[in-house]
Amino acid sequence: MIQTPPRSEQDRDDAWVRLPRILPVSSYLWDHHFMGKTIFPAVEILQGLAATVLAHRPEARVTGMRNVSFDRFLEIAENDRERIVFHDLKANGKGLVSARLVTVSPSGKAGIRREKIHAMVDFTAPEWTGRAFPMDLAAALEGMVYRLPAEQLYRKLIPFGPAYRNLQGEVLLTENGGVAQVRAAEYPAPAAPLGSTFPFDGIMHIACAWSQRFHGIVAFPVGFGERAVPIPTVPGETYFCRVLPVSAMKEELIFDMAIYDPEGRVREFIGGMKMRDVSGGRVRPPGWVRFDGTDPLATIRKHCEALCVIEEAAVAGFAADALTAGERTRFDRMGIRRKKNYLMGRLALKILARKLAGQDRKFPASAIHTMMEDGVRPFCPDLAGRGSVFCSLSHDRRFAVAVGGGEPMGIDVEFLSGRVLRARHLYMGETESTLADRSPLGVPAAALRVWSIKEGVTKALDMPIGEAWQRVRVRNIGEYESRLTVDGEHFAAFHDTVDDHVFTLVKRES
Repeated sequence: MIQTPPRSEQDRDDAWVRLPRILPVSSYLWDHHFMGKTIFPAVEILQGLAATVLAHRPEARVTGMRNVSFDRFLEIAENDRERIVFHDLKANGKGLVSARLVTVSPSGKAGIRREKIHAMVDFTAPEWTGRAFPMDLAAALEGMVYRLPAEQLYRKLIPFGPAYRNLQGEVLLTENGGVAQVRAAEYPAPAAPLGSTFPFDGIMHIACAWSQRFHGIVAFPVGFGERAVPIPTVPGETYFCRVLPVSAMKEELIFDMAIYDPEGRVREFIGGMKMRDVSGGRVRPPGWVRFDGTDPLATIRKHCEALCVIEEAAVAGFAADALTAGERTRFDRMGIRRKKNYLMGRLALKILARKLAGQDRKFPASAIHTMMEDGVRPFCPDLAGRGSVFCSLSHDRRFAVAVGGGEPMGIDVEFLSGRVLRARHLYMGETESTLADRSPLGVPAAALRVWSIKEGVTKALDMPIGEAWQRVRVRNIGEYESRLTVDGEHFAAFHDTVDDHVFTLVKRES
C-alpha cells in the first residue's frame, strides 16, 4: 500500500482528508465472486479503512463501528493485480472518525472524472459491552432445525471459491435464525486491526442461507448499524456463529449477529445487519431449499399460549453459562447424558419465559431461574408481571419442548420404540389396549399416544406416574387429538409427530 502521510497541523477535524491507497489483489480474492464478477470483500474494505485511520490518527479507536454502508461493489477486473483507491477520513473531535472508500475513473469521451463511494463507516470506541445476546438465546437455536451441510451450501447456494468456504459441518436453520461453526482461514488476508476477516464473512453466509430458505431471496449485505470487536478473531481458530433475524420486509432483511469462541466469549457483535437482493431478481434460490410453511407442531401450538422446542444439535458447547447459580449446582452433579437433557430443558424454559413476555431480550439468562424450590419441578418465571404462568417441560434424546400459558397443561415427547409395547400391561387398561389394537394408526403409534397422554397428565396435575396409570382413562385415540378422563373429569390431548417422535399436550377440555 502507499505510505500514509503523517497528519499535519493543518488537518482539521471537520474536513475530509483524501489518502491514496493501493489494494493488492491476492490470489485468494478471486474466490469471492457473484454473478460472474469478482468482488472485493466488504470485510476487507473495513479492515483497510480501520488500518488507515490508525496510521493517520494513532489515538483513534476502531473496534467500534456505526452507520456502515456498502453502496457499490468494488469489482476486480480479470487482469487486475492491484486496485488504486482513495480512503477519505474526517474526524469530528468527539472520538469518532468517519471513513469512506472511493474510486475515481474517467467517464465518457470528455474524460470527466467520476467518483464512486463504495463504502462508508464511522469508527469509534465500542459502546456495546457484555454479551451480544442473552446467553440462552446465544447458545440455543429455537425451532425445528433444517440441516444444511456446509459443502452443499457452497456448492448450490453461495458458490464462492475455496478461500471463502469457511462454514464447517452443518449450518442449522430455523425460522428463528441460524447457527454454525466457522473457521478463520489462514490465507494471507490482513488480520489487523480487527482480526481475521473470514469469520465475519462466514457469518453473513448463514444469513444469506436463511434469506434463501425463509424469505425466497438471495440477500447480500448492504450495511449495518453497529459492530463491536472486543476480542479480535485469530487465523486458524474455529468459532461459533449465531444469527438472529430482527425484521423481514419485502425489500430488506435485518439481522443481529454474534461470533463466539469455544469458551463463550464474544469476539464480534454486528447489530442491524441489512441484507437485500442486489441482483434485481435475476438470482433466485433453488426450490429444494425453500421452506414450504409447514409447522410440524401446528396442532399443539394452537392449544397453548407459547411453545419452545430445541434440538440437541442446535445447542452450543458453552450453553451451561446460561444457567443460574442454583441450576448450575444441580447440573454439575449430573452425568454426561443427563447434563445434556437438563441443559436443553433449562434453555427451553428460559426462552419460553421470554416468549410469554413478548420476546423479551432484556433479562440476562442467569436471572431466569427455571426450577421450583424443590429443585426438581420446572418453573417458568413471569418476566412481564402478568400474574400466574403455568408451564410444562419434556425432553427425549433429540428434543426439549416447553409449553406455557394461563392454564394448567402437560407436555410430553416420546420416541417410538419397542419399550412402549413391552410395558403396555403396566400403563394400559383393557379398554385402552383394545383401542390400540384396533387403531388405524397401528398398535405402536396408538400405544405410544396412550403412554404419552398419561405422562402429560402427571405434569398437568402434578400427579405421580403410577397414579396416572390407574386414574387416567383414554377414551379415544386419534392421530392429532385424543380424549380422556381423569377421575371422571374430561381432558383433551393433542398430538404432533416429527420423525417418529410423538409430541403430546394434555389440558382440560374447554
